[in-house]
Amino acid sequence: MKRKRRNKGGTRFYMMMSIICLTVLFIGYSYVYNLSEKRKSGQDITTISILYNEGSDESKTSAIDKIMSYFNIFLEKTFKEKESSNKLIESVDKSNTEVFKKIESNETEEKDLEIYNEREEKKPITNTPLFISSNRHENFFKIIESSPASRSSAPRNIIIDAASVNEKLNVVIFHTHATEAYFPHVEGNYRSHDETYNVMGVGNKITSNLKSLGIDVNHLKDYNDYPDYNSSYANSSYAVSQVLSNSKKNVLIDIHRDGAEENSSYEQFLSRVKTTIINDKTAATCTLVVGDKNGNSEELKKNAQLLFNISEQMYPGLFRDVIVRPGAYFNQYYSDYALLLEVGSTLNHIDEVNYTIELLTNIMVEYIDEIANTN
Repeated sequence: MKRKRRNKGGTRFYMMMSIICLTVLFIGYSYVYNLSEKRKSGQDITTISILYNEGSDESKTSAIDKIMSYFNIFLEKTFKEKESSNKLIESVDKSNTEVFKKIESNETEEKDLEIYNEREEKKPITNTPLFISSNRHENFFKIIESSPASRSSAPRNIIIDAASVNEKLNVVIFHTHATEAYFPHVEGNYRSHDETYNVMGVGNKITSNLKSLGIDVNHLKDYNDYPDYNSSYANSSYAVSQVLSNSKKNVLIDIHRDGAEENSSYEQFLSRVKTTIINDKTAATCTLVVGDKNGNSEELKKNAQLLFNISEQMYPGLFRDVIVRPGAYFNQYYSDYALLLEVGSTLNHIDEVNYTIELLTNIMVEYIDEIANTN
C-alpha cells in the first residue's frame, strides 16, 4: 500500500504567507502606535494634502492616495482627545492687562493652523495634492464663553507720518492659508482662489487702504497652501525670509480666517460670537494667535496685546481674544512684531468681512504708528 505524499510545497507556502501577514500587521500596528505617540506629544503628523475643487479631477487620484487620506481621518478620530481633557486659562476681565487664552491638553488635535518647526526646513515644498473627504478640523480652540455685547464707537480721523513709518518699518502682509474663504463661497469646503471671497482678497484690500495713506506695504501674494496644504508653513516661512529687512522693524501680518467642523461645539461657539455691531453696522469679529514655542513668545504676546488694546479703544468688541497656542511657531520667530490675525470665520458673510477690513485698516494704522515711534 502506497503512502500519500505530503504536500510540503503547499505547507511552506501557507507558512510563508502567514509570516508575511503577521509582519505586515506588526509594521502597521507599530506605525499607528508611533503616530499616536507623536500626536500625544504635540507633533504635527498630518499625512495628507487637500484636493481643491477648482480644476481638480478626483477620478485621477490614485487608490493609495485615497487610502492614505482615509487612514489619516481614521487616525484623527481614533486618537482625538476628549472634549473634557481640554482646559482654558483665561483672564476674568478683558479690561485687565492680560487678555490671553491658553489651551492646555494632554493631546494635540488636528488643526488648521499646523505647527511648523523652522529648523527642519526652509525651502518651499510642492507635492501632488491628494484626496481628502473633509478638511475642516473640529474644536481647534476650545473656548467656552458667552457672546460679547454689541458695541459701537465713533469713527476716527487718521493722521500718520507715513514717511517716518516707511523709514522705520518693513510692513509685510502674507497668507499661510491663502485659499481660506468666506460665505457664500461654500464650494471646496470654504477654500477658493477667487479673491472676491478668500483671505488673499482681504490682504489686497488692507494693503490698498494702507498704501492710500502713504504706508509702504509688501503684500506677498503666494498661495502657500496650494497645491500642498501640508507645506503651508514651510512655504510661507521661505517667502517671508526673502523679504526681511536688517535695518527696519519687520511687521509681519499673516492673515487667516477662523472656521470649525460642521455641527461641532466650536461651530456653535462661533455662531454666537461671529459678529459685533460697530457704528450700527455688522462686522465680523477677529482673533490674534501666538505660538508659545517661539523664543520671543513674550514679546509676541506683548505686541499682540498692544494691537488688541488699540482695537478695544477704537472699536470695542471687534477682537474677541488673544489666544496662545502651546507648542506652535506659526513663523513668528522672524520678528517680535509677527501677528497671526484671524479675520472672521466660515460663518461670516463676505460683506461682514469687508466692513471689518475698513475697521482693521484704522487699527493697523494706529498700531503701526505706535511701533514706529517706540524704541
